[in-house]
Amino acid sequence: MNLATDRRPLPVHEDGIWPAGLNGALPNLRAHARLARASVGTFLLIAGVLAAAILLLAVGAGRAESGELRLAAPDKLKCIRRIRSGDALLGGIHTGNRPEHLVVQRCDGLWLSLRVRDGSLRMVSIASRMVPKFRPKAKPFAIPDARVAVGRRNIAEAWLIRPTKRYAHGVLGDAIEAGGLAVSSQRTRRRIDLVLEENQVFEDRLARLADVDGDAATDEIIVVQAHVRRGASLAIYGLKGAPGKEYLHLLARTPWLGRANRWLNPAVAADFDGDGRVEIAWVETPHINGVLKVGRLEKAGDGWRLRELAALKGFSNHVPGSRELQQAVAVDFTGDGRPEIVLPTQDRTHIAAVRFDGQQLQVVDTTAIQGVLDSSLQAADIDGDGVGEVWLINRDGLLQAVQPSLNSAGQTPTP
Repeated sequence: MNLATDRRPLPVHEDGIWPAGLNGALPNLRAHARLARASVGTFLLIAGVLAAAILLLAVGAGRAESGELRLAAPDKLKCIRRIRSGDALLGGIHTGNRPEHLVVQRCDGLWLSLRVRDGSLRMVSIASRMVPKFRPKAKPFAIPDARVAVGRRNIAEAWLIRPTKRYAHGVLGDAIEAGGLAVSSQRTRRRIDLVLEENQVFEDRLARLADVDGDAATDEIIVVQAHVRRGASLAIYGLKGAPGKEYLHLLARTPWLGRANRWLNPAVAADFDGDGRVEIAWVETPHINGVLKVGRLEKAGDGWRLRELAALKGFSNHVPGSRELQQAVAVDFTGDGRPEIVLPTQDRTHIAAVRFDGQQLQVVDTTAIQGVLDSSLQAADIDGDGVGEVWLINRDGLLQAVQPSLNSAGQTPTP
């Protein structure tokens, strides 16, 4: 199923709100909407008073037989530059969060919060300082394009440091990579650094934070680590030691890909098979025959290992030279209470939902997108129906959303 902006005008109801559609409610956003005349109000937002222009768009209800979902967008949504969904990605990797609002930036710079209430889409203009984003403040020794990931457990922040040109791959758009990793401790706010050997780099923009060891108390750091002759690997680091004596320690990593200029991109981290343990998904060589892999951090004697569990070809979550790394989310597309891995196919013309059942990976849903994907993927549930949407923008600034294409029995058909 695909939801996209539709420029066909619809009439505006006299009271400024187009009436609800066939079923009166909005279970799946499957309908048309048109900008209504709305008043300008003042809203109290996060303990501060912001002037907010409230724009109401009517959204008719009901699921079309074809499974299509369309949002008839007014001029206010014709050109979108960026999208955010709450703070779900501030840790650097999606772990299944699904906020009930979406934040978009128009091409003129204005930020809007989108949320469906009472059968209508509310668009609230917000100040840029209220937009969830990676902290832009300068960090000591940070690489030029570093993003600072924010944690809520033992690590307050994590970022990549020590710019170096010793690995001339340039997969992220320049010749600068990171020679080290830094975090700040949640307990002491002390900065802890780790410096790599001269034959290695972090071929990445961010150090992702997620609890992948199952202790529910600490975050681990997920990052792409590359050898100058052997290519990339997926590495997991932990913060160890007593307060004031903490240090960063490599817990586990995958084997090097085998040759220089071979790269991988982390995708998502969640419990995909429902066994109570978190798995990590990543795409190896996303630019050439991309292989989606799933693995799990497991105890191995006195240490840890990152055990590969399954693999499936045909996916890409990165464009060569692009700075955008977050093109995958974890969303329940089948209604079984377990998230699927949602990411672009290799040709980037479709969004696929891939199920991991504990043994193998299987594509359970694919949806064609309009145009060429040119943004991160964001997961949200703006209509609050319990079925998440995956939001994206194409190169023409067209805002689109993808939901599962359910059949009449409310089930996702298996391809």
